[in-house]
Amino acid sequence: MVLFSITATTAAAEKVTFENIVSRKNKELHKKYKTLKFSCISSEGTSVWQCMGNEQKISMGDGMTALYELAAEAAAEIILEIKEQHIIRTLLRDEFDFSGKEESEKIIKHCVSLLEKGKGTPNEPWKRRYRMLSKSLQQCLLESSVLNIDGFISFRLQNYGIELREIIEYAVDEFLVDRQYEEFVGLLKYFVYFQEPQIPLVHVVHKGGQELLLFDENMNPLETKLTEGVFVERIDQQDMEMEDAVVSTLISVSPGKLILHTRDPQMPAVKTLLQIFDKRVELCHYCPNCDVFFREKEKI
Repeated sequence: MVLFSITATTAAAEKVTFENIVSRKNKELHKKYKTLKFSCISSEGTSVWQCMGNEQKISMGDGMTALYELAAEAAAEIILEIKEQHIIRTLLRDEFDFSGKEESEKIIKHCVSLLEKGKGTPNEPWKRRYRMLSKSLQQCLLESSVLNIDGFISFRLQNYGIELREIIEYAVDEFLVDRQYEEFVGLLKYFVYFQEPQIPLVHVVHKGGQELLLFDENMNPLETKLTEGVFVERIDQQDMEMEDAVVSTLISVSPGKLILHTRDPQMPAVKTLLQIFDKRVELCHYCPNCDVFFREKEKI
C-alpha cells in the first residue's frame, strides 16, 4: 500500500532539484526502513514521490511518525529550494502595491538575498523556516498520507507565511528608502549642475566610514554646517531632510572642483559625493596633502 505520496508542480529545471532532494532523503530512509520501496516520477510538469510498503510492519511504536517526519523534512526542503521564490512573487503581487515589473524584480532580488541558505552549513534563518515547515508538513501527513505541496502552500503556510510576509515588508521598506535616496541625490545633482561655482577648489578628506573633513584650496579647514535659504527650501518641497552637514556645506560653497581623498572609494559617503558632484570630482588615493591624515589613522 501507499504509505505516503508527495506531489508538486515542477518546471523542467525544478524537476532536477526535486529529484536530487528526494534521492538524498531516500538513502536515509532505506537505512531505517529496509523493506519499503520508494519511487520518484516526473512528467508533464508534475513530480511525485511515493513510498510503498506494509503499514503494519512499521506502525509499531513511533514507526509511522518517524517516517512522516523524514518525509516532511524532504518536503520542507523542496518548498525552500523550489517554491519559496514563487511564493514571494505571489505575495508581492497579491498583497503589496507594486505592479511595475522592474520594481517588483528589485524587491524580489532583495528578498532572495535575505532568505539565502548560505554556503556550507545552512544559516539560522533558513534552518528556522525549515523547522517550521517540517513540523507543519508532518502534521499534514499524519492527517492524510497524500500531500500536495502546492495545495499546502495555498492553504497551510501558517507561521512560515507570516515570516515571508515580514521579509517582504522589510524588503519593500528598504526599496522605498533606496528610491527616496536616489530621488534625493538626483535632486541635489540637478541643483549642483545649474549652480555657479563660488570657490575654485575644495579638498574633502574621507578618513573612513562617514567621517569627512573639508579644506579650502590652501588646505585650511572649512566649517561644516547645515545651510538655509534656497537649498533647504528646495529639499523641503520634496519632504526630505538634509542630515549630512558636509554635503550641505559643499553645496552652499559650490566648488568649481572637488578633490576627494579616500582609501575606500566604495564607501557610501564617497559614492554619494561622486553622484552629486559628478564631473566636478577628482578622486585622490594618495598625495602629500592627504597622506598625513591616513598615517595618523594607521597609528591609532
